[in-house]
Amino acid sequence: MSGFEWLVREHAGETAMATGSRFVVDDERWSGSVERVVVSPSLHVVLNDLQPRRDFGVEPVDEHFDDHVVGQVTLDGRVSLSFRDGEEIVAAGSHALLYRSPGELPTYKLSATVPFRSLAYQIDLERIGRLFGADMPAALAPLLESRLVRSRHVATRADRHMSAIAASLFDSDLNGPLRRLLMEGGALQLLALQAAAASRQALPPSGLALSARERDAVHEAQRLLLADMRNPPTLGELAQAVGLAERRLSGAFRLEFGVGPFEMLRDHRLEHARQVLEQGVVTLKEVSFRVGYNHVSNFVHAFRARYGASPRQFIESEP
Repeated sequence: MSGFEWLVREHAGETAMATGSRFVVDDERWSGSVERVVVSPSLHVVLNDLQPRRDFGVEPVDEHFDDHVVGQVTLDGRVSLSFRDGEEIVAAGSHALLYRSPGELPTYKLSATVPFRSLAYQIDLERIGRLFGADMPAALAPLLESRLVRSRHVATRADRHMSAIAASLFDSDLNGPLRRLLMEGGALQLLALQAAAASRQALPPSGLALSARERDAVHEAQRLLLADMRNPPTLGELAQAVGLAERRLSGAFRLEFGVGPFEMLRDHRLEHARQVLEQGVVTLKEVSFRVGYNHVSNFVHAFRARYGASPRQFIESEP
């Protein structure tokens, strides 16, 4: 259990969250509980049941995170995950997520009065390799790169089976080894179901060519996505706005533009930032905020990953 800690980082200070036990909180920011169950050195399960009273961010810190994949099934509410390299993901109820990020876990941004209840598990790469062997699903490959440079994620719908498994791990009355066995079985079932869902989702959308209506819809979705890079819509909101299913819209983006919607958003954010930096009339903090990064350090990391130099180095290299 050593080597893990959960911190709530705010301007007001830091509040340590104990690990290996249930952390219960009730203050001006939030109420609820977070519990980390150490099933084994290769598998941890986290139960989140939170009621935020105001907007704030929770930043988990884990020194052994680089060689682990995190799975999450959101049961209630929503949370925004902000990665150090600028990737932003909104996980709402009935969403399932697998992700891996170099260096640090993402910041979980909670919104006032919006509950957040999720089951998360953290499993190391070696164990994933042993579980799947030569039959590793291709959809998981981006998460398993030996030298990960940028954060990767695979998002799917949480079907009834996934949600039922996740919910059952909250409701068990078992303790000790029996509870750890239940947690292990549930987490491994979720990994299998999420991998299967991701594999189905990675298949080409029905119909390799877009219809004229779909092409119009995906271009309208592109316009809506990039209209406000500071506050972009979620995939679900885009899909509803243009009348396509989320899976079809995501596939249509790749067919039409060669990238997914939020890869496009990240690329446009950084390109806009580069153009503004070239003008030399706006501060680095203002540029990062303008293109949707709440922390300058996240912007700098994403900019370096894209252009091979920090913003300062980029500006100094300009003639």
